[in-house]
Amino acid sequence: MGKRDPTTPPDPSGGWSAGVREVSGAVVVPHERPGRDLYCGVFTGEGKYMPWAATWQREALITHAPDVVPDPAEMLEGEWLWGGVLYGHFGHFLVETAARLWAVPRLRERLSGALFVEKYSSEQAGLPDYKTEYFQLLVGDLPLRILRVPTRVAHLHVPGQGFGLGRISKGTRVFRRFIAEHFARDVEPEGPENLFITRSQLALDREGFVGEAILDDRMARAGYAVFCPEKHDLGTQVARYRAARRIVGMDGSAFHLFGLVANRDQNVGVILRRQKGRSRAMRWQIESFSGRTPHVIDTLKKNRDWVMGRKALIHDFDMERIGAQMKAAGLIAPGVDWGPLSPAEEALVAEELALEAAR
Repeated sequence: MGKRDPTTPPDPSGGWSAGVREVSGAVVVPHERPGRDLYCGVFTGEGKYMPWAATWQREALITHAPDVVPDPAEMLEGEWLWGGVLYGHFGHFLVETAARLWAVPRLRERLSGALFVEKYSSEQAGLPDYKTEYFQLLVGDLPLRILRVPTRVAHLHVPGQGFGLGRISKGTRVFRRFIAEHFARDVEPEGPENLFITRSQLALDREGFVGEAILDDRMARAGYAVFCPEKHDLGTQVARYRAARRIVGMDGSAFHLFGLVANRDQNVGVILRRQKGRSRAMRWQIESFSGRTPHVIDTLKKNRDWVMGRKALIHDFDMERIGAQMKAAGLIAPGVDWGPLSPAEEALVAEELALEAAR
């Protein structure tokens, strides 16, 4: 069966990842066990587990069939769309929670809404503002419902996983078309031509670097507007990303949002802050959605002595090579002064380290 077999990873070139199954009397089972493995999903009305509704991540299943089909505690009438797993982490939420919503436009007039189960169970009544806004940008006012108990659904539409992490980060053709035609379609480009996406305001335990603000300062002097995405709503972020002609930043979740609206006229530079493989899906996404390969700025020192719990330093980068690679990529002008850390910058790192030690 190849790529039509839902027990194989979703394929961006098509197959089950681009199809929709309809199930009468389906039973949706939320995740209840403690642990990283998720035992949740969809059973048919006859009690058969549906691999079609399972979630894949980097070519491995992350949702598994519960041991038994529990008795439904609730009943939902009407027609609903299976949305899959609702993630908490920003990047995973952007990519994996949206993976099946591509089928909404063709089914909207029939749908009562979309159904999700949480990765981590909570009793939170509503969604955080950024999640509500993201769904609004994707599917407008379509009702969303989080199932926290086994629920029988009168009629369930189960789209294939058209997006995610791994090879499917390239998105299926129908998913990319859905994004191009429907995502944030009322958000106009607004902002500077040169945009640097900074992570310097995030906590150091979010894989940050002591002295990271030095990079902000250098990019500003090179003609870039320094943009802190977490301080803005998603609509503003999309407006900035659509307006920019040159975009640079350290690899991270913000590039997943940018990747949804990227186009081939934009020159993009991704500064690696981790092993190259950890940002592969994000880079595949940008290339597939925009039609242009981002430049990889790879200057992390190979012999860096990274230790769990140690604060990473800006010294882990070869700063001079960052400048050289950006100049070669046409991201900064050849005449921009960009060398190793200066004595003043070294002093700033020492001061920041002292502040961290005093906390």
